Amino acid sequence: MTWFVNYRLEESVSVADRGLAYGDGVFETIRVFPLNFLQISDHLSRLYRGLSRLGMPFSLDQKNALSDFLDQHILPLIYDESVVKIIVSRGEGGRGYLAPEHCIHSIIIGILPAPDYQDHRAKGVSLSLSPVPISSNRFLSGIKHLNRLENVMAKRFLRAADFEAIMLNERQELVECIQSNLFWVEKGILYTPSLHQSGVQGTYRKAIIENQDSYTVQIGDYSLPVLMAADEVFITNSLMGIVPVIRIAGTSFPIGIHTRKLQISMQAKDMHGVH
Repeated sequence: MTWFVNYRLEESVSVADRGLAYGDGVFETIRVFPLNFLQISDHLSRLYRGLSRLGMPFSLDQKNALSDFLDQHILPLIYDESVVKIIVSRGEGGRGYLAPEHCIHSIIIGILPAPDYQDHRAKGVSLSLSPVPISSNRFLSGIKHLNRLENVMAKRFLRAADFEAIMLNERQELVECIQSNLFWVEKGILYTPSLHQSGVQGTYRKAIIENQDSYTVQIGDYSLPVLMAADEVFITNSLMGIVPVIRIAGTSFPIGIHTRKLQISMQAKDMHGVH
């Protein structure tokens, strides 16, 4: 692994950083190939949207500096499929929870090995239902902020036999999985939960929704019985793409023709970087 802190080769940050103390920041995890970041525009847009939501927006010069560093210094270091992680915190300062009026961001960039999801994409995975509810908060919904304790706790409860767990909100509505977004197909229509009150608006979820010529996509508030009545189920994130779900809490699902069709079409877009 290789790490840069504030654009310098470094592996440490200040113990007074607000990202460490309060989770005061955002992050992105980007799939990258030699010469090509996958969905880089969507990742950076979500990063900047999250920073603005938290009241510490990047200036145009800061956006240009980050983009230039990724292109000129990170991409030349990529020789195989890898993962680039970007973490931006508010940096130091402030009194307790009160943030400093003018922040000096900490910008952390790491290059990590890419996990191998080929077997998962081919054979499908099992899901469980997480006992950990996911909070509703319209101020934080959609963004990838650094406070992921609900996901950390949900991961602790995940059984070894299950790849992921479905997380519900306090109204027992579907939101997402621990580290992926949730889709299902019923009668040829594609469904996915609304993320207006909670959850992360995944870049791959966005790409699926916006690149559909063949399917009607319905986004809404759905309960677990709606999902369990589906014809096909799959999960997504930017690192694994589309992964079929073959079992949810003991109930089996087929790897259907629609899931395979979407896998093929999205993988083609991945290879050509056209999201």
